[in-house]
Amino acid sequence: MSAADVVPYWMAPIIPNDQFVVYVFADDRPGDAGELAAWIAMRAADVADLRLRVLDIPFTLDRPYWVHADILPSQFVVDDAERTWQDCLDILADRMSEQLDPTEMAWRVHLFAHVSGVPGTEHSGVEVSDASAGPSGGVRAGVVVALQVSHALGDGRRTAAITRDLFGPAAPIPANRAYPIRALPDSTLRVAGAVIGAARLPAQFAWMIARGFVAWQRYRAAPPQQAAGVPLSRLNRAPGTDRTLRTLTVERDALRIGDRGVTVGALVAISLALPTFLGDPDGRLVIELTVARNSKRPSRDNFRRKNSRRNDFRNVGVDLHVDEPDLAQRARLIAGEIDAARRADEDPARVASRAATAATPAALTRWGIGHFDPTAVPERITGVTVVSSVNRGAGDLMLDGRPVLATTGFPALSPVQGLTHGVHGIADQVTIAVTTSPEIAPDVDDYLTLLSEAIDQLDAVRTSGVRAGRAAPAMDRGRSEGNSASHV
Repeated sequence: MSAADVVPYWMAPIIPNDQFVVYVFADDRPGDAGELAAWIAMRAADVADLRLRVLDIPFTLDRPYWVHADILPSQFVVDDAERTWQDCLDILADRMSEQLDPTEMAWRVHLFAHVSGVPGTEHSGVEVSDASAGPSGGVRAGVVVALQVSHALGDGRRTAAITRDLFGPAAPIPANRAYPIRALPDSTLRVAGAVIGAARLPAQFAWMIARGFVAWQRYRAAPPQQAAGVPLSRLNRAPGTDRTLRTLTVERDALRIGDRGVTVGALVAISLALPTFLGDPDGRLVIELTVARNSKRPSRDNFRRKNSRRNDFRNVGVDLHVDEPDLAQRARLIAGEIDAARRADEDPARVASRAATAATPAALTRWGIGHFDPTAVPERITGVTVVSSVNRGAGDLMLDGRPVLATTGFPALSPVQGLTHGVHGIADQVTIAVTTSPEIAPDVDDYLTLLSEAIDQLDAVRTSGVRAGRAAPAMDRGRSEGNSASHV
C-alpha cells in the first residue's frame, strides 16, 4: 500500500471516510433485485480493483499489503421494496455509520431495485430531492446502485474508473491477470511482509532523514507564507452520528459560465447560496476544494506498478469572492484561484515534503495517526465547507442493459466539517449533493432552495441560453423550487 493510501486506511477508525458512489439506472426492463445483484457480482469478478482486501503486517514493520480477495455474499445489500429517491438517500444516510473493514472487504454494494422519482436525463430542470416527498405516480422509475468503497482503495478519480470497469462497455482487465497473487495463507504473507519490512527499515530511516533535510532546506528558502485558513463558522463543529443527504440535479450547461467548467459554476452557485444560509451575506467565504494532482497515474495496462497511488489529490482553500457582484468576473477569480492552487502543488518545498512523508517508516506514520485527537478544535480551518467535484465520464454505462441516468456522491463529514458538497457529472447531467446532519443543519431544505435559486441566477451570465428551471418531478412542496475520472 502506498504512503498516500495508508493514511485514509489508518484514519478511518478515527474519522469515518468510506465513499458512497451512487449511480441511477433506468428501470425499463423486467428483473428482480437478486438477478441484478448476480449480474453485478459476475462483472465484479473481472474487475481487478474489486478483488482486493487489506492485509496488515505484524508490529507495523511495513505498510499493509493489498492481497487477492474472493467476492462475498455479504458484499451485496439488496432492497427489493418500493422506494422513493429520498427513501434511498435516507437509508444510505443511516448506513454511513456502518463503515467497512478493508481486511475483510474493501467495498460493498447497496442495491435498490424499485425507486420512483429518480433524477435523470428526461428533464432539463432542477430536480431536488426532498424528505417530505412521498411516492409519486407517473414519475420516472429507476434502479439505484450505491458502491460503498474504502477510501484506501481509491479517490474520486480511481473510484470513477472502477465503476466504469464495472458498468462500462469495455471488458475489464481479468483480475487474475492484473494481480497474479498466489493463494498463500495470510499467516505466510504476514511473516513474509514482516521480514521484508524489517530488512528495509535501516534504508527507510536513512531516506527519511535525507529527504526530510532536503524538505527543511527548501522550506527555509521559500518566501514567507501568510497565515492560512479562516475562522470557524456554525458549520464547523462535530456533526454527531446522524446524517442527512439531499441532491439537486441539473443539466451540465446550467452550471457553465462562459468557457468555465462545471466546478467553477457550482462554486459560484454556492457563493450565492451559502452566505445567505449562514446569515452572513457580506462576509468573506472560503471553501475547501478537493483538487486532483496532475502527476502521472497508472494506466489500465500498467496499474500493477508497485506502490502506485490510489489517492492522488490535495485539499486547498478557495476564496469564492462574494464581494464581487459581477458573476462572470467572480467565476474568473475563482477559476484563477484553482489554477494557482494547482501550480502551488508543484512548489519544490511541497514536493520535497511529500517525498519525506512517503519515506517515513510505517510504524512512525501509524504512531503519528494514533496520536491524532479528533476532539481538538482548531482556531482556523482551510474552508467552511468541503466541495469535491468529479466528472464520471460518458453516459455509456449500463446495468444489465439498463442505461445510466445520473450519478452522485457524498463527501464524508469530519469533526470540523458539518456540511459538504459533492459535484458529480455523467454525460449531460450534474448532481450537486449535500451531506450534513440534523445537529448542524436541521434546515437543510432551505439551503437546497437557496442553491436552486442560485443556479437560476447563473442564467444571466451563461452564454448557452439553457435555462435551469425549477421543476421537481419527485416532490410537491407547495411552492416553486427551483475529463472522465477527473474533476469536472
